[in-house]
Amino acid sequence: MSVRGDDLFTIADVLDSQLVSKDGKELGRVADVEAQWDDDRKLVLTVLLAGPQALAGRVLRPLRSLLQRLLHDRFERTIPLCEVEEFGPTLQLRGNAEDYALGQADRWLAKHVLKWIPGSRRL
Repeated sequence: MSVRGDDLFTIADVLDSQLVSKDGKELGRVADVEAQWDDDRKLVLTVLLAGPQALAGRVLRPLRSLLQRLLHDRFERTIPLCEVEEFGPTLQLRGNAEDYALGQADRWLAKHVLKWIPGSRRL
């Protein structure tokens, strides 16, 4: 389904949805969203958030602050809603994978954390 200016979407339509770039690469999932009130006093979804801090904040609010202090927003990404070309089971983005710099948190965790866990394989 394509996006039109008068389309209605709920948080449930986008939260945890897979983000896919124009070149077909899976970039991660939507961890949270931001919205703002428009002039008509309607709450309008404006930004998709991806990254470990946003996800942790959904689980337990103080975790977001803790991860922010540890990671310094290094892996947090915001994607304006206008970057979504198609909504559906996946959110098709307008740009190529390198335009979004998503997925870096997974690689960082594998390199700096998982390697110290006995029995884990280094990715």
